[in-house]
Amino acid sequence: MRLLDLIFDDKRAAITVLMVWTALVVGSLQYLDLMHSDFMTLGPSAHTKFMTISIDTWHKWGLLVTATFTNTCVADFMSDAIAPWLQNTIQDHKTKYLPYSKFTCYTISQLWTVYCGIMSIFAISLITSQIDFLLIRMLADLITSTFTTYKFMRHKVVDKAKYSMWSEEHLTEVQHAEVAEPLRPCSDDV
Repeated sequence: MRLLDLIFDDKRAAITVLMVWTALVVGSLQYLDLMHSDFMTLGPSAHTKFMTISIDTWHKWGLLVTATFTNTCVADFMSDAIAPWLQNTIQDHKTKYLPYSKFTCYTISQLWTVYCGIMSIFAISLITSQIDFLLIRMLADLITSTFTTYKFMRHKVVDKAKYSMWSEEHLTEVQHAEVAEPLRPCSDDV
């Protein structure tokens, strides 16, 4: 149980376990001879299909690569801009104030849902077509998430002690201290 707690709480351990798991999955697929399948080819070919359309010329392949890269950058950027806002502003019960009218908030939420639904159809077809499109998506993901992660962290300070103050153990300690010694009113309140 302590090992699971460590993996869950320490994100460095969690990402290490995740990468080991990824290597095991890829190794297992290699054992099944996936590396010699039609999926693992690069460039246009007669077997490459995107939503039933053959991607059999360099022109079609180039257009699809450009669309894939651009759309992935847009989707990742907007996901990082909109999804946390929806969760932290709209869905979080502790947030009491909205920056826009409720109608506008509903509209943003609903349009985001529509966008995600439409794009998921294309994404599924694309990532199951051929490995090069998956690699293009991954490159766009890495480039965009580097920028958006920078935006999220740019004003933050690394301080493990202060970060740990918000852990469950610390909150339990604070609660036990409050029970042992109840808060006293300030002298101005008396």
